[in-house]
Formats: sequence, C-alpha cells, structure tokens
Amino acid sequence: MKGKILKVIGISFLVFVVLSWIIPVGTYSNGSLTTNDVDPVGLIDLFTQPVISFANFAIYGAVFAAIGGFYGVMEKTGALDKVTDWLKIRFEKKGKLFLALTVVFFAVLSSVTGLILPLFLLVPLFAAALFKMDYDKVTVLASTVGALLVGSIGSTLGFNISGYTKNMLYLEDMFSEMWAKVILLVLLVAGLILVVLLGSKKRHETVELATESASLAVKSDVKEVSKKEEKVENVEAKPTKKTAKAETKTSAKKTEKATVETKAATKKATSKTTKTTKKTTSKTTTTRGRKPGRKTNTKGLAIAHDVKKIPNEKQVSGIPFVVILILTMIVAVLGMYDWSNSFGISVFTDLYNNIMNIKIGDFPIFEHLFSGSSEFGRWTNYDFVALVIFASMLIAWLYRLKVNEYIESFIDGVKKWIPTAAYVILAFVVCTVVLQQISAQTGTMVDTINSKIFELSDGFNVIFTGAASLIGSFCFNDLYYLLYDMYAFIGGYDATILPIAGLLVQAVYGVAMLIFPTSVVLIAGLSLFNVSYKQWMKYIWKFALIAFLLVLLVCGILTLL
Repeated sequence: MKGKILKVIGISFLVFVVLSWIIPVGTYSNGSLTTNDVDPVGLIDLFTQPVISFANFAIYGAVFAAIGGFYGVMEKTGALDKVTDWLKIRFEKKGKLFLALTVVFFAVLSSVTGLILPLFLLVPLFAAALFKMDYDKVTVLASTVGALLVGSIGSTLGFNISGYTKNMLYLEDMFSEMWAKVILLVLLVAGLILVVLLGSKKRHETVELATESASLAVKSDVKEVSKKEEKVENVEAKPTKKTAKAETKTSAKKTEKATVETKAATKKATSKTTKTTKKTTSKTTTTRGRKPGRKTNTKGLAIAHDVKKIPNEKQVSGIPFVVILILTMIVAVLGMYDWSNSFGISVFTDLYNNIMNIKIGDFPIFEHLFSGSSEFGRWTNYDFVALVIFASMLIAWLYRLKVNEYIESFIDGVKKWIPTAAYVILAFVVCTVVLQQISAQTGTMVDTINSKIFELSDGFNVIFTGAASLIGSFCFNDLYYLLYDMYAFIGGYDATILPIAGLLVQAVYGVAMLIFPTSVVLIAGLSLFNVSYKQWMKYIWKFALIAFLLVLLVCGILTLL
C-alpha cells in the first residue's frame, strides 16, 4: 500500500513534467501575460527536485515524525490503551454518535484555528478509539483527517486559511463574509457526517458477511455432489433382467467407484471453500491476522496493528496523558495562532517583551535564558516539534519511564512514522519546481493556463475563478503560495467583490486538498491508515464534487446580493 502512495505522487509529478514540455511559462501582471518559452523539467531534475523538496520542506516531515515519537512513548506507558478502552465502553452502543462527534470536533477546530498540522496530534487518539469500535479504516480516515480538511473548506477564523486571505488580499478584517463561511461549514459538516454514517462499516460485520458467503458456496458445492450421487443411483437402478446377472459385478464396481469419487469431490469442495473463506476473510479485515473485537492501535503505535496487552498489575491511569495532551494543544494554538495580525491583540507580544527586558543588574537574564524562543502568535512548525518532544518527555516522567525506555520508545514511534514523513515531503515536489520558477522570475505554467481562463470573462466569474483556483491548488499545496499567485488575477477587483473572491479561492483550495495527491494532510492520512488513493477517491469523490459545487453556489449567491 505504501508503494502505491509513492506511485501516485510520482505520477502527479510526471504529469507536471510532461506538461512542462508543452505549455510555455509566463508571468501575469497588471492584467496582461508576459509569455516566455517552455521551461521543461529535465532528466536530471527528476532526481534533484525531490532532493530539493527534502531540503526545503523537511520540517513538515519532522512534524509527523515528532507525533510518531510522542505516540511511541504513549504505547510504552499503556495510557493510550486505557483512554481508548474508556471511550469504547462509554460509546460501545453509540458508535455512530461518536463518529458524528468526531467529525464535528475536528471540522470545527480546523475551521476556527486553521492549524491543521498541530491538530493532527489528536488524530491517533480518536483513530484508536474508532478502531476499537471496529470501524473500517476508510471510515476512520474520513471522520478524522477528512473532517480536518472539510474544516479548512469552511474556514471561519483560522489564521492559516482566512488570516492568509485577509492579509494577502488586504481585506479589512477576519469577519468578511462570515455568515457565508458559517453556512458553508454547517452544510459541509452535515454532508460529511451523512457520508460517514451511511458508508461506515464494522470490520466484524464484513467478516461475518464473507463467512456467510463462503458457507453458501459450501452448500452449493454439496448440492452439486448430491445431484451426482442421485444420478449414479438412478443409473444403477435401471439394469434389465437379461443383463442383471452379467452386470452385477460391474455395477457393484461402478457403485463403489462412484461412491469413492463422490467422497473425494465432497472433500475437495469443502477444502476449496474453506480456503476461499480464509482468503475472503483475510481480504475483508483491515490487517492480517486481526480478529473482530481485538484491540487495535494507531500507527505511532502503529495504525492497524494490535495493541500490546498491558498486564493487570501494570495498569495505569489515562488522566495524566489526557491532561498533557490537552495542555499541549492549548499551548500550540496560543503559540501558533497569529493574534496580532488577526485581531490586533498584542498582549502576548507585550508580555514577551516585558519578560525579556527583565535584568539582574545590567544582565538580561531571560533574554539569554530563553534565547531562540518566540512570543505567542509567532510560533512556527519548529516550535511545535520542540513542544511535542517536550510533552513526550513530560509524559515519560509522569509515568516513570526510565531514560533508556523513553529514548527507545520515542525512536520506535519515529521509525513507524518515517514513511509518512517522507511522503509528506515528496508531496511538495511539484510546488518546489513552481516556486523555483517564481524565484528565477522565468514565469510559471500556472500563470499561462490561468490567464487563458480569466480571459474568458470581463469581470469576476465564479466558475472561472473556481477553476483557476483548482488548477493552482494542484501546484501550490500551501494556501499562502496560492494566494500570492492568484492575487495578480483577482487583486484588481473592487472592495465588494474581493472578499467573495478570497472566500472562493480558500474554499476551493480546501476541496482540492481533499482529493489531490499533492495534499500534505491527505497523503499523511492515506499513509497512516494504509488506504490507497483509489480507495479514497472511490469513497469521497461524490462528496468532493458536491462540496465544490456548493462553494460555487454560495459565492455565486454572494455576488448577487
């Protein structure tokens, strides 16, 4: 399955490479396109660009590696098993309610904060609980990672979504078109809940269905054997008087032979069906060797692997783990959300400056003691990685793990998430090429294609702007870069249209990240849950199409008001 994810990323890159030999690059500015020759990706670039992606975007892989290490420590303590057992008991008869609550929880947090990568720290916990309730992996993926991406489509106050739009398009505040964002979020969350509930499957139900199917196959084979027996008996019952004596011995031999053949056929049919049953059961379970109702863990852990049974005498409390996880998320949100640029809140900056100015004599003690730190609102992914590592150390201390145990468990967790970290970085390979073209000021294919789209209308057009945003999202899998590029096309709209155009771009970007193989969060989810891209698209494409049309409809209505 992991190889298939790499294959999908590779195909996406190769499609871009082929197009780079066909479509000339250009730069769109002041309403006109400056076209240059093609700027193709060469043979050497096929090898160097992935390497450059690792150099430029390694921090994204480090985020997932740190989360893996965090849950590796949790697996060692046994606290995660305790918490997920508690959730399973509380929602054992209300599994669909827990599914719906999970979707709402992740979608709303994503919409309000916009911090999708930090929120990924919560995914393994909820995934482990859902797996223990025996839900299949695609359902779990949709209700956690899918919900995060749906929240980004209907982003309300998330700085990394709505905040970027506000700053890049020079909007007045974060509340532009807020009512439309809320309506969009509510409709999309309700739609995803419906998709998840209708498409949810329990693993043990799948196994039972496969077993029943195999049983029917056994009965069918037995019936065929019975018919053969009846046919043999009928043949044996018809000898005439003249031939009775002569054929008595022959009939006896035939009867004996037929009986032997019948037994052999029955045995063969039963053996064949048993193998079919085993094979079908193996395919319909999420992992080899898993039995219904057995405890399952997430990949830090790793996803779709059985939890190590904790002896009764070593049972631990899950409360410290929950407390540390909540505190970690609170600190991450406070630190990574840009309060100043979003709402003009400067309290954290003022507090930081006051602390740093404290001196003992003439020596600024805290300035040197906390050198390299940033005030809340200025934290980056580097700070988040450090926070997660610190949280894992704190958990190890609370659960009294030895230093060697902590190091080994953290490294084991990182190892299990290394493939995911690598795929996440490789998802930036197309973006890497385009950003290099922008830096070299040679122009991009994106500008050339989108300029032709925008030429189809004189003013703002929802359909054309949505199509251009969709194309741009494939190459710019970070909204900041997409808005930077799209500003040349939509920046000239008047003050009444610009907020609608910004909402359209950010919402279409969210839809794109739900389906495109260049989506960092989607690729991470596919890798962790061992779901193929084909499986995911088969599951989500109708919802994604409806979401895209809904975004166009909402923005279209806004232009008429």
